[in-house]
Amino acid sequence: MTANAEWLRVAALLGDAAFELDVECRFIAFGPVAVFGHPTTLLFNRHATDILATDGETLSEILITVRDQLVIWHGQINILHADGASRSCRLALAPKLGINGNAIGLYGLLIDLTAPELTLEATSSHFQPVHALDLETGLWASTNFIDQAARRFDRLDVESQPGTLLFIGFGRALSSLQTPTAMRIADELREIVRPTDLLGRINRTTIALWCDGMNHLTGAERAARFCKYMPASLPDNTLIAVGLVTRWPGSADDVSRVIERADLALKDAYAATARDANGSWRVWQTEPPA
Repeated sequence: MTANAEWLRVAALLGDAAFELDVECRFIAFGPVAVFGHPTTLLFNRHATDILATDGETLSEILITVRDQLVIWHGQINILHADGASRSCRLALAPKLGINGNAIGLYGLLIDLTAPELTLEATSSHFQPVHALDLETGLWASTNFIDQAARRFDRLDVESQPGTLLFIGFGRALSSLQTPTAMRIADELREIVRPTDLLGRINRTTIALWCDGMNHLTGAERAARFCKYMPASLPDNTLIAVGLVTRWPGSADDVSRVIERADLALKDAYAATARDANGSWRVWQTEPPA
């Protein structure tokens, strides 16, 4: 896991959004959460004042001060939610330093002040369990990954974009190697996937990757590369198998149907791997709606 991915993952557990800005105060990275209803795909390279405050001029001055004077800042601002409503939030900012000691960007953390407070009451339903993440890999745990993927379907339908789910399996790994293999695959994927891609761990021997806007052809190319090059970096050169399925815009398939088809494709890939002793991938082929 890279330091960048690690801090974003942990910070997103502590707040409602974690992000990084470049030296020009434009968004370049996010924690694994939606940013107050705004799809992160639409926020990259946009200036922070576009959504972070109703008083953009004041925020711009704060951002410049944090960056140029190398100070930290935290205070209350208004956030423009995607639904058009304004939310009162706590914003914390800190400079991101380069090797010469100058700021090369900013770190940010947002906490929604309108959300219910976390309490120590035994009956409280407001605790955010750490087990929303898989503790070994830091990826979304299965249930939460499925929920996160399902939330993207409506937006992709509106944008007339497909989405592709890849199940990356390593069921042939020795039991003692399953955890280090999962951790290594997670690290490898974090380095190469797009910031908007979604990663999760379905079970002990299956890592899931959801890709917005990707069709079955591009997904198959990616699966083939995984099977060819990834084993060299895994413990005991563990072979992998990949099953993938594309959900087309306007499809009636819900997330459970997509998961089921990806699992069937993975089983076919495992069968092929058993026959030829090489990593294999299989596509559950469905045609885009007319």
